[in-house]
Amino acid sequence: MVRFEEGLEELRREDLDGIRPVEMGERIKGMRGFADRFGAEILRRVEAFDRDRGFAPSGATSTVSWMRSECNLSGFAADRQVKLARQLPVLGSTCRALAAGEIGIEHAEEIARATQELGAAAEGELLSVAKEKDPAEVRLAARDLRHRVDADGMALQAAEQYRKRRLKIFELQDGMVGFDGALPPEGGALLRLSLDRVLGPRAAGDRRTAEQRNADALLGLCRQPGRAAAQLTVIVREETLRGEPGAPAAKLEDGTPLSGATARRLACDGSVTLLRLDPQGNPLEMGRARRLATERQKKALAVRDGGCGFPACDRPADWCESHHLDDWVLGGKTNVDRMVLLCQRHHTLVHEGGWRLVEQEGQVLALPPAGRGP
Repeated sequence: MVRFEEGLEELRREDLDGIRPVEMGERIKGMRGFADRFGAEILRRVEAFDRDRGFAPSGATSTVSWMRSECNLSGFAADRQVKLARQLPVLGSTCRALAAGEIGIEHAEEIARATQELGAAAEGELLSVAKEKDPAEVRLAARDLRHRVDADGMALQAAEQYRKRRLKIFELQDGMVGFDGALPPEGGALLRLSLDRVLGPRAAGDRRTAEQRNADALLGLCRQPGRAAAQLTVIVREETLRGEPGAPAAKLEDGTPLSGATARRLACDGSVTLLRLDPQGNPLEMGRARRLATERQKKALAVRDGGCGFPACDRPADWCESHHLDDWVLGGKTNVDRMVLLCQRHHTLVHEGGWRLVEQEGQVLALPPAGRGP
């Protein structure tokens, strides 16, 4: 522990002003990975402490209560750590990946939560996702896996979520009106989509918080009752619609898995667009003999890319434009497989900024102008 203290003191004394941003990013990445590996060692010790009832001599009633009082943790955070520590010993592959820095603590939490529900057989598939994707995508992959394993169970869960929908409106003491509620996944997606349509991209100089922007968008919806309704898109394979065993879950545009039963219900709603996939899971090609992407092609691009295709950009599809990987004026065609979604900033960076996008092994890589590093 003395060496750790000395290392932390050295970090505290470091002058950050002289570090270039790219180098700073690499250091943050390395420190984040070290923090996860260090966290794995903490969890290994928490498991041993819990197994040996190390909390008992202090008078605490459990490891969770001991960690609340001795480790500056909330009850929720302590409970999460103890639950994960207890599960990790039976998740050998996840333990090794965590110790090697291949995944982070949040990945391990998602895998542990899913295997507790789906069984240990789910570990391998979810670990493969965790090594490539962020924890939120591991959670989505777990829900898709659940549909393949137990579509009926996921349909029952969807029915329970619908039953639990609520919106409570109440008056606060200062005269303001408060809200509390919960919506099923498709309802939440429709609400977000509707609010986003009112808001649009954040304008320069807009200093409102995200909560203030949402409040203004909600009021905007109330003041424009004649406004065209937002439309959900549900992406689904034919075998899922047919209810075949082992079929993957349907998905909303943001990747949220839906049960096949939910997709069939939503397909009855004229305000929902049903985008069917070919047997390989790719959006079907649309018209090609034109320069601009059709609305259906844009939907297909949104399904495939999820948002801006420029590496590390998180702009959603609604804020993006379709870009030809093969320049139209040089003979490029308006084909879905040769287009990519780009936000306005990165679209400008590619055309006017000299960056190039190339496809390699199914991934889009961004190459800086000649003579300039990233």
